[in-house]
Amino acid sequence: MIEFIEETVNQRCVCKSNKMQSNIIIEKELGGFIFFVVKVEKGVVPQELNGRYSSMLKAKKAIEIYLRDKKETVTTRRENFGKEFEQRKKVKDAAKLNSKNS
Repeated sequence: MIEFIEETVNQRCVCKSNKMQSNIIIEKELGGFIFFVVKVEKGVVPQELNGRYSSMLKAKKAIEIYLRDKKETVTTRRENFGKEFEQRKKVKDAAKLNSKNS
């Protein structure tokens, strides 16, 4: 799932995805040019997204294509597995308590 949060006043867009922990940011390039650049909160911008885009829409499309083919990052996969494990553990523990009380 990809969610775009636009700030039209600042000409900025934040992209949140369930495949990555850090957000991808589209910003107007410094220096007053018409171009937009892609930045990442943590780490380095992926090679596929590196460059200048003539509109925010084109940058969004590039991010959508990139994230469509991308696998979950290791950190995200680990966090999701931990959440699922805790849920399974709660269900299993609840079943044990119900059987002991009966």
